Amino acid sequence: MLLEEAKVKLLTASETEDGLLAHIHDSYIQEIRTEEKVLTDALSELHNSGEIDLVKIVGSVDKSSRGHDFFTILNAFEGALPSLDASVENVLDCLVHLTQQAGRDLAIGGIYGAFENYCRVDAHRSRDSVKFILAQSDLSTYAPFLCGSILAFDSDSVTEAIQTTESLLAIENEIVRSQAYFTLGRLTIDEPQIDVIWELLSSNARTECESACCASILKSTLQFGEAFPSYWSQIEELLITFVEGASPEVLYAISDIVAFQRVDLPETIQHLLLKQLANVSPDHKGIIDNVDHLLVKLVKKEAYPLALELLESILTVGVGLPLLDYFSSELLSKHRELLNHIITKWFLSGESSLCHNVLNLLHDVTGKDIELKADMELLDDEVKRVFVSHKAVGWLFTRPIAAASFILSIYKTASPTTCKALEQALYNPLLLSYPRELKRFLQSGIDECIQEHLCKRLLEKLQDYHSDIEKVSGLKELMAPSENISAYWKESNKDMQVAYEEASKSSIIRQIATTQSLLYGNSSIYYVHQGNGDRVRQEMQMHSFSHSTEMPRLNVLDPESLDYLLRIYRYEELKK
Repeated sequence: MLLEEAKVKLLTASETEDGLLAHIHDSYIQEIRTEEKVLTDALSELHNSGEIDLVKIVGSVDKSSRGHDFFTILNAFEGALPSLDASVENVLDCLVHLTQQAGRDLAIGGIYGAFENYCRVDAHRSRDSVKFILAQSDLSTYAPFLCGSILAFDSDSVTEAIQTTESLLAIENEIVRSQAYFTLGRLTIDEPQIDVIWELLSSNARTECESACCASILKSTLQFGEAFPSYWSQIEELLITFVEGASPEVLYAISDIVAFQRVDLPETIQHLLLKQLANVSPDHKGIIDNVDHLLVKLVKKEAYPLALELLESILTVGVGLPLLDYFSSELLSKHRELLNHIITKWFLSGESSLCHNVLNLLHDVTGKDIELKADMELLDDEVKRVFVSHKAVGWLFTRPIAAASFILSIYKTASPTTCKALEQALYNPLLLSYPRELKRFLQSGIDECIQEHLCKRLLEKLQDYHSDIEKVSGLKELMAPSENISAYWKESNKDMQVAYEEASKSSIIRQIATTQSLLYGNSSIYYVHQGNGDRVRQEMQMHSFSHSTEMPRLNVLDPESLDYLLRIYRYEELKK
């Protein structure tokens, strides 16, 4: 589409504001799919000629009435803004309106860069915008545009930009000061101004009390260090006291910087910042999300000790592994060797919180159950091998294949005495509780010649056990009265119904569909509404589906002994 043609269509649509905004949206979407980019020039030329007042029209947009079109119009306006001939006052009023309409949506972020580019076009715009912002009664609303105003100062006015920024540090409004600190780390400066900027950052870091301002100081200080690496030693000395007991705002800034590599940090400073994340609270969802990504990044870089140190530190303060879903998923799917190391290390520690997190880590594994292998480098004596095997049985009792595979990986290098203890743990309680699931697992071991003799012995012992049960199963003295059996299953069904109803409250099915209870029959009736208003009766046959899982048999046959044994395995301590 030619420029003149685009202008004509925009003018035709501008008979109403809604018509013009709708056309801007359609044209922007169309240009995404083509190589022709004329919308920005057409808008700026029509505005500068006075045929439309783009700033006024966009400044009255109501997000609630425009829906998703709002951000398309916003993007088009961002492209045209730097070339618009409009007063600083009108532009800032328009931008403040747009930010208020967008709320906390991150898509509004591009407007600040567009305003900075707008200020760069004419030198007086930067100075005028600073004066206009500071003169506002609602200073906090306009203050976020101070950084773009000052950064737009031309290269010959760097000293003036620094002086303007320094004057903002004396203002009581914390958003203004935060913008000033944010600006200090982004100014393009020459050799004479380096010490001035460092002095402003370091001196205010020792006196500033507001959390948001401290977060801005941290960001700017690290950006300053990246621009001038010779200052890293001084920055490290400053940060030792500055980040100690950091507020949630500062911790969020730290997590964002190290997780998404906003700054290329020296190893010593990175380690210093990572140590602060051990103080994160489980309530700080944003920080935990960043730490989740940071752990994945560290693992991809093979910085395993650092990742494990950070992981254990946040688990210690109560952050659960379910909150680290990205890291957990990556660990289970792509880093099996590290997973085995972590599980072995946590079992060997004997700490209940870490052992419980092993179960949390494997809780949501679906489909084929995961098989584990112990990290034998950590198990340098027979006592440790038996100890971690017991932990595997105790904590992974509900994941029998995971527990059995972990023990089998230890068995092949164990001493005869240890092998006997491991075989007993495999047989009782694992195999006796899960004969169906583990029978298939052990049979696969025989087929693949993995611990073939052990698997055969265990299956033979299981067969003997079942034969003995068959021999005594008919004895009336061992049979419970029918009334007791009926009462047991009645109570069990009641408990299952309560559990089902409780689980259904958070079911996604309840959120996307309504439920109906059928009193009789095997089909349901529903009506399809046609375009002409008629309803067509439809009948849908019901289909059955089922899911089964093996319940531990010892929990029925001898629940007290099973519970006692599992508690012993979970909480026993390693003999020194």
